[in-house]
Amino acid sequence: MRNHHHHPYRSLKEWHAGQREQRKRARWIPYSLRWEGGGFLRIFPQIIVSGIFAALICLGLEFKGDEHMLHSPILFPVFGFVVGLAITFRMQSSYSRWWDGRTQWDRVSAVSRSFARTLWLHVPDIPITPESRETIMRKEEVIRCVHTLAVALKHHLRGEREWHECHDLKHGVDHVPNYNLTATNHPLTLTLHLSTAIESYRTLGHPQIDTQVLTHLLTHIDTLTSILSACERLLRTPIPLGYNIAISRIVWIFIFTLPGQLWAELRWWSVAVTGVTAYALFALAEVGLEIENPWGEGPNDLDLDRYCNLLALDLDEIMAFPRAGKATESIASSSSTISLRAGHGRERFGDLVDVGVGEEAV
Repeated sequence: MRNHHHHPYRSLKEWHAGQREQRKRARWIPYSLRWEGGGFLRIFPQIIVSGIFAALICLGLEFKGDEHMLHSPILFPVFGFVVGLAITFRMQSSYSRWWDGRTQWDRVSAVSRSFARTLWLHVPDIPITPESRETIMRKEEVIRCVHTLAVALKHHLRGEREWHECHDLKHGVDHVPNYNLTATNHPLTLTLHLSTAIESYRTLGHPQIDTQVLTHLLTHIDTLTSILSACERLLRTPIPLGYNIAISRIVWIFIFTLPGQLWAELRWWSVAVTGVTAYALFALAEVGLEIENPWGEGPNDLDLDRYCNLLALDLDEIMAFPRAGKATESIASSSSTISLRAGHGRERFGDLVDVGVGEEAV
């Protein structure tokens, strides 16, 4: 599990200051001496099995003689080259998926900011009166819904479906009018609420929303929907099982034949060399397996909690910007009307989110 060190920040300026302070206090530890994220404990049994098998092979050669060892100056390098290709394919495929996941989440952040900026500055307000029968989301609530969509996507990709696993999502949807709490795909449901809100601004706004602005907002909602589909593709389409089985068998065959190749030159040192080689190959394969799905909570997975919290601060900055024809004090007041959790009054995004200070300095 990722080690979270979260502290409350009220603005991006405070967050950056906290980042600098964290880097000053962090102890520099070389990557070669770090345990977390390397997957050593998960591959330790495989290393032990490799060492025991190498010891048995060396013991047999010690009693039977060198004439029984399998040594080929041509076949072994060729087979080693095949193992290298297999591991390289595994790592490149997994890293490509990991980076694709990071790219998709970057698009979530960029589209959310652009949507909020356009809505905040270019869409006229709808006068809401007590006599109004329409359920209309204020701009602040719509922007809050954008952040809730990012939080919903985080839990959706992690497979967290129960409300006790999604406290932050529950607090977010509590502010969405007529939200269906029994929905099975919360990110998709929230895009429907965003579309409904934009339609309300189109039909009820005075003056009416500009056509280009309307197109811009609807395009962003379409983009969020396509991002949801792309993230689900990464989640539900793993690397084919046949590749993983073939690569695993190739690595094990190489490890099992390695002691016989090394016995003539290294004798009993072949056991140690086999163990080190097993660690190198299995560690690379294990990291590739872990980052194949970047949506978890491990040290090698994407820090979605931190991304969502930073997005909340960004949206808070947007709502603090004065709109044309509005006084700065009025905007500051109107941007502080969304409560992120039950029991809180008029508070800003930044007052209620904890933003991770980042990874340990390298």
